[in-house]
Amino acid sequence: MRKLREALKTLLPAAGIAAAVYFAASVLFARTMPDTTAGQETPAASGTPAQEENAIWPEMTAGAEISAGQGMAAEAETSAGQGAAAMLETSAGQETPARTEASEHTRQEDRTKEEDRTKEETGGGAPAEEAQADGSVSDAVPDDGYARSRLGAEDAALYQELYEAVTGFSENTPLSVWDAERIERVFACMLADHPEIFYVNGYTLTTRTLGEMVQEVSFQAVYTFTQAEARERAARVGEAADAVLSSLTPDMDDYEKLKLLYEAVVLGTEYDLNAPENQTLCSVFLYGRSVCQGYAKAFQYLCQRAGIPAVLVTGTVNAGEPHAWTAVRCNGAWYYADPAWGDVSYQTKDGGEQDPEGSLAAGQKEQVDYGYFLVTARQLFLTHTPDETFLLPECTSMTDNYYVREGLYFSQADMEQAVRAFERALQEGASTVTFQCADRAVYEELYDRLLSGQEIFQYLDRASVSYAVSEERLALTFFW
Repeated sequence: MRKLREALKTLLPAAGIAAAVYFAASVLFARTMPDTTAGQETPAASGTPAQEENAIWPEMTAGAEISAGQGMAAEAETSAGQGAAAMLETSAGQETPARTEASEHTRQEDRTKEEDRTKEETGGGAPAEEAQADGSVSDAVPDDGYARSRLGAEDAALYQELYEAVTGFSENTPLSVWDAERIERVFACMLADHPEIFYVNGYTLTTRTLGEMVQEVSFQAVYTFTQAEARERAARVGEAADAVLSSLTPDMDDYEKLKLLYEAVVLGTEYDLNAPENQTLCSVFLYGRSVCQGYAKAFQYLCQRAGIPAVLVTGTVNAGEPHAWTAVRCNGAWYYADPAWGDVSYQTKDGGEQDPEGSLAAGQKEQVDYGYFLVTARQLFLTHTPDETFLLPECTSMTDNYYVREGLYFSQADMEQAVRAFERALQEGASTVTFQCADRAVYEELYDRLLSGQEIFQYLDRASVSYAVSEERLALTFFW
């Protein structure tokens, strides 16, 4: 027996040892790495529960009213970042209260994440490669994706290995890079470029060692559908997307195409925390219900199908709630778009009377909030904080911002411009219009003249007008 023990002590160090580390799938690609011990093998995980996302949508707050010869009710105020803009009503002949801040609606989205990042150092592997970080971004984006374009040569090769393994439904693919954190980051980049990959819920890494030396690291995706099932669902998604894309015409520029696609996602989707597959584009195209990541991926997919570069961006909003939105290139410049925050249908969902089929009754119209459509980093980052997965494009142009293109961006308190905006809205049958101000001075002057001074009734032939304000975004919205 003693000789047997001595023999085992000699043989064991030379034996092949495998350890599997499971990475949980999530929007933010958080992973869980169970502890492993040399000489043991951790079985690959079969999958993780879908992420949950909780949102709080404060409803539109009823406010004061100005009517001819009547007084103004007390101010209504909601805290910044906590609710929909308060709707106040003004009518000719009334005194308007001092400006009140009623910040734009926010959706506090919270998805549970597994954050156990315990690691076992196995050694070996190629050294980490730094991505380009000079801050410059070329307008040219390769067909293989924006996030990939931000990677160095070795990580780009790893990206391709992961992409081929995932889309080919390959089993235990050996990787050229062994560092777990690099693999995780590049995997995140791949998913950021490819919204059509809806059938993966994480992955497993298996590390094979000889003694203390790593011999191989292999990758195994965790699939939520079989290859045949994924093909069938992809075809259905493609058909739904084709119905939207068929409305695009050759004479449209990028702005016009993107506006149509943004509106299609916003108006065609109901925000629903319980929507099936709500972390994928399937929730939008197959069910018409989703959460932030579903909205963002659906919009990204439509953009890419229309030949417009777009990439998924993840990060946080409010007090750190996970969120997802899109960066998209429009007529040569990059912008941000957040279609989930562009959906304000919840304002009338509970308050508006609906017919048996669920459509809004007469007088109630679903609206789109363009305050999160083609905006700059400075504008969006007032409420959004992006992750640092890859170097983001510089979003500084205002040329194709919605309010600029639609004549609703005020660099000064120009009443002639206001008149044109009201007239156009009425001609188009709209019941609302929003003015975006270049700075606080312009915002305050427009507020004082249109509301406090009640000049709005010189330009809008209505007995009363409701309005909402956002001092954070320097925006005034009028309803009639």
